[in-house]
Amino acid sequence: MKALLEGTVNDFHKLAILIMYETGARVEEARDLKFSDVEPGTGRVKVLTLKQRKTNKTYRYLKISDKLLSLILNHRISHKLNDNDFILSKKTGGPAIARKSISYILKYNTLKILGNSFLDKAHPHALRHTRAVHLLDSGMNIMLLKNFLGHSNISNTLIYLKYSNKDLAEAIGRANNILI
Repeated sequence: MKALLEGTVNDFHKLAILIMYETGARVEEARDLKFSDVEPGTGRVKVLTLKQRKTNKTYRYLKISDKLLSLILNHRISHKLNDNDFILSKKTGGPAIARKSISYILKYNTLKILGNSFLDKAHPHALRHTRAVHLLDSGMNIMLLKNFLGHSNISNTLIYLKYSNKDLAEAIGRANNILI
């Protein structure tokens, strides 16, 4: 992720990739984000959870980095966009970029920066998976991750445990220290 973000030179591409990664949003959730969903004072963004089958809309309020906040605000200013405009749009009142465009942005930058060997992993949902594993590896508990991802069922979140090595390594380390 670090190499991909550092190597992406187009600010709009970097914005799209960073929104997908930092929010762990599904493609449609990211496309639906508007500037009115961003709280510059708190550094949070309000993400509508699309997959939960509830009659009431469910939102996740997620902290974003200063880097992402800066990219969002600079994009808004440089394209003269309004509160009701989509963040992933380039013109006032225009639609958000297409789902295919997000895939293209990710594949283009992955191929250019990381090469062919990563191209099969270059799909937008991989950014969601990567974020989930990074959060687990950073110590986030599984219930917080469930809420972060907007899962209604914990079994959907438990899948990410098999990709995280942090808990296993720490448990083995603690067990080894018992004998010392």
